[in-house]
Amino acid sequence: MVMNRKNNVFNQVLYVAPNFKRRKGGIASVLELYSQKVGINFNFYPSAFFQNTILNFLFLPFSLFYYCFYLLFNPKLKIIHIHGASRGSFYRKYFYILISKTIFKKKMIYHIHGAEYHLFYKNASLFVRKRIEHIIEMSDALIVLSEEWKDYYFKTFNKEKIYVVNNIVEKREVFKKQINPIISILFLGKIGQRKGVFDLLEVLKIHKNELLGLVNINIGGNGETSLLKLKIKEFELEDIVNYVGWVTGDKKDLLYKSNDVIILPSYNEGLPISLLEAMSYAMPLISTNVGGIPQILEDKVNGIMIEPGNKEQIFEAIKFYVDNPNKIVNHGANSYMRITPFFPEEVMKQLEIIYNEI
Repeated sequence: MVMNRKNNVFNQVLYVAPNFKRRKGGIASVLELYSQKVGINFNFYPSAFFQNTILNFLFLPFSLFYYCFYLLFNPKLKIIHIHGASRGSFYRKYFYILISKTIFKKKMIYHIHGAEYHLFYKNASLFVRKRIEHIIEMSDALIVLSEEWKDYYFKTFNKEKIYVVNNIVEKREVFKKQINPIISILFLGKIGQRKGVFDLLEVLKIHKNELLGLVNINIGGNGETSLLKLKIKEFELEDIVNYVGWVTGDKKDLLYKSNDVIILPSYNEGLPISLLEAMSYAMPLISTNVGGIPQILEDKVNGIMIEPGNKEQIFEAIKFYVDNPNKIVNHGANSYMRITPFFPEEVMKQLEIIYNEI
C-alpha cells in the first residue's frame, strides 16, 4: 500500500526524526516503513545524522537554521510529526518543537518512543522537568506506543489528546516452522543492562551443562559489544552463544527465519520493534512485563512472560521450550495472529485519522 494521491493529508505532514537511512534502532525502522508506505508524499527532515551524541549537538545549530528555511519554503506543511525519546533526543526535539509552534504556528504531534521517559522525567532537575512539561503542553497531540504509556502521560501531565499508535512492521508470508532438536533462541537489541542481555549470559553460565547441546543463543545488536564478548569468553559460553553483530536487511531476515524463539529480558521498554518483527515471522516471545510488552505477549499463549531481573524465570522459560518444542509452532502461530494490527495497512489508517482530526 503506497499512498501517492496528490492531495491526501500525508502531503501536509513533515516527519522530523533521526536520519533513518544512516542511523540504527527502532525509530529508524519505523520511519523506513513510513517512507515506503507514504511514497511520494513523504516529507522528511533529519533531526540527527550521527550515532555520536556529541556530533549531533555540534551539528544542531546548523540543522535548526536550515529547518527554518525548510518550513519557510514549504508552506503546504500543516502538521509536524516529531519522533523522539528521552535524554539527548528530548533536548534536540525541544528546539524543533519551539520553532514549529512559536514561529511557524504549525500543528505539532510529539511521538514518544522512549522506553525510559518516565525515569528521565522523574530524575530530571526542576529546570528540565519544566521544559518537559512545556513541550508536552505545546504539543497538539501525543502519540504513544501502548495503553500503559497513555495512562502514564495522562496521569503525569494531565494531557488529554493522546493516541496509541502501534509500531509498524512489514507483513510477511509465514512458512511452516519445523521442530528442531536444538532450539535456536534469538536476542536482537541494544547490548546493555536495560535490555537484560547480561542477565541472559548469567543464566547460561549457571545452567550451561543443562542446556549445552539443547539450545543455541544468537545475539545481535550494537552497544556494549566489547563487554558482551568479554562476558562470553569469561563465562566460557562460546559453545552455546554466538554474537552476530548489528544486522539489517537479508541477514536479519535470515536470523528471524532460522531461529525458533526470541528473547528480550528488558527492564524498561516502549514497544520493542524486535519483538514485533519476530511475531511477524511467527515466533514465540520470552520477555518481561514492562512498557507495552503485555499488550502483545500473553503468558503461555504466544510466549512466556517473565519479571525483569529474574534469572530463574529466564531459565525456566528457555527450559519450557526445550521440554515442549511443539509449543514453539503453536505459540508462534498465536504471535502471528496478534501482530496483524501492526501491519502497514492498519497503522497508516490510524495515522490518517489522527492527521485529519489534528
